[in-house]
Amino acid sequence: MSEVFVEVADLVGQVTDLPAEEIAADARFDSLANWTSYDALRLLTGIEQKFAVRLDLQEYFAIKDVGGLVAAVASAQEKSG
Repeated sequence: MSEVFVEVADLVGQVTDLPAEEIAADARFDSLANWTSYDALRLLTGIEQKFAVRLDLQEYFAIKDVGGLVAAVASAQEKSG
C-alpha cells in the first residue's frame, strides 16, 4: 500500500466520515455513504492542499474510484516535481 493511497484514503475518510482503513482502492465514490458533489469539491481541495498539486477539474470529476484518484495524484506529483 503506497503512502499516497494511505493519505488519499485518510482524506476520503475525513470527507465522508468513514474509517480510512475501510476505504479500498476499488471503492467507487458514487457508492460511498454520504457522498455528494460538495464532498467531491472538499476532497479536491484537500488533495490539492495536502499534495501541493493541481488537478484538472474535468479529469478529476471523471475519476470513478479511489485507486484512480491515487493514480492521478501520483501523476500530478511526478509532473510537478
